[in-house]
Amino acid sequence: MKKRDLIFIVIGVIIGIVIYLLLFNNNNNVDTVNSKNLVTNKEKKVLYWKAPMNPSEVYDKQGKSRMGMDLVPVYEDEIGSEGIVKIDGTIQQNMNVKTEIVKKGELNSSIITNGILQTDERKEFIVTTKIGGWVEKLFINYTGQEIIKGQKLIDIYSPNLVAAQQEFLTAISYGENVANSKNINIAKSGHDLIQNSIKKLELLDISSSEIERLKETKQIQKYMTLYAPFDGTVISKEVVEGEKIMPGTIMLKIADLKNLWLIADVYEYELSKIKVGDLANITFNFLPGKIFNSKVTFIYPTLDEKTRTVKVRFDIPNYKNELKPSMFATIEISGKNIGNYPLVPEQAIIRSGQKNVVIISLGDGKFRPIEVELGNYSNGYYQVLKGIDEGTTIVTSSQFLIDSESNLKAALNQFKEENTKTYKLGIIEDSTMNDSELIRKGIINLEIIDENKDGKLFQDVMDWNVISDKPGICPECGMTLKEFSIDEIKENLKKNGYKFK
Repeated sequence: MKKRDLIFIVIGVIIGIVIYLLLFNNNNNVDTVNSKNLVTNKEKKVLYWKAPMNPSEVYDKQGKSRMGMDLVPVYEDEIGSEGIVKIDGTIQQNMNVKTEIVKKGELNSSIITNGILQTDERKEFIVTTKIGGWVEKLFINYTGQEIIKGQKLIDIYSPNLVAAQQEFLTAISYGENVANSKNINIAKSGHDLIQNSIKKLELLDISSSEIERLKETKQIQKYMTLYAPFDGTVISKEVVEGEKIMPGTIMLKIADLKNLWLIADVYEYELSKIKVGDLANITFNFLPGKIFNSKVTFIYPTLDEKTRTVKVRFDIPNYKNELKPSMFATIEISGKNIGNYPLVPEQAIIRSGQKNVVIISLGDGKFRPIEVELGNYSNGYYQVLKGIDEGTTIVTSSQFLIDSESNLKAALNQFKEENTKTYKLGIIEDSTMNDSELIRKGIINLEIIDENKDGKLFQDVMDWNVISDKPGICPECGMTLKEFSIDEIKENLKKNGYKFK
């Protein structure tokens, strides 16, 4: 064998040994990794499977959710801490989870609301009469006509008025004839008759000057003339010439439009932010860009039970007559900045009965619901008086799904401790709390549901027909059932249209 061939053989053997060693080591590494994964998987115990978009949809085996999505495993170590929810990053993205860092700041107590113009009640007047008769002459030709104080409005012919004047003249004549009578009673009767006739004329709204003129001239006036009480505008004309009228008939409505009232509605929870004298900027749709300045002149003493609002009044000068009653206005009531507290957006608040909850992000996909005490509200933000501090990361969207999952896990932990959970193919159910039984149908018999006869039951505040004798979660929305007395349950069912006995 040649020396060159021997060299090639030796080199080939060496290469073969190297390849063998590399393959052997790689196999060992793969086995090591696989064994580590197996150990990891064995260490993590899957408690149940959940739908990624509906935490209340829980299964005991891997499969598809009702929406056709792959179920997500929930491991034992993920629910070890009370109230903490761990959500995979992909699922967070699918749920559109958004967060925001809480900052401290002052709330601007300004209020933006709406109002409607109306006439000043102090400058409204109804033209009417206390006598019956006919409209002989109408000096007002149309609605909207401007008038001045003392201007003639209406001439009224009334037989009763003519008769009253004649009685007065007769009484004067009789009184003059018996004035010098030696019989005191007769002389007094003449005086009394005159006084009674004057009172009758006054009751018919005849002025003292007109009575004095009648006494001097002895000429009976056929018509009663009504005059304008102040400068203003006729806002309603109810009669025409020749029309017969009865006592109390409304003939004209007059108002002074030089000053108008703007009536705004302020919600009950915003009422503490305003007081009489607060400045306001007011705009009207028909005059874009023009701002009217005013201030709060009166806060009404009563609350509207239906809208939960209080009326607030502003005086608006209208010397150019460009504003009209019933016009719609936007009002910004200025106020001072209040407090210096952590601020959270309104959409981050979960209202659960009497509690207010926000979801905080703990990092690494972990979330926890925290109860907070809220203060004032303005422009979409609440003050937080207690519960979280500045710098806390809170969830501002999809927090309801996270809160629902937190409630679900708390319930599952409780059931686990009581060893009452049974697992079936499909949705996990409790041996004494089947979903189909919790959703009450037809006439709900509360006496049968109250098995322990303690007079208390658990009810969902969203789906009122979900009622149980034990704590649990609603199979419809995933919320924790709330404890009520039997009487409270009946009231809730009655308000929401359910039948019960």
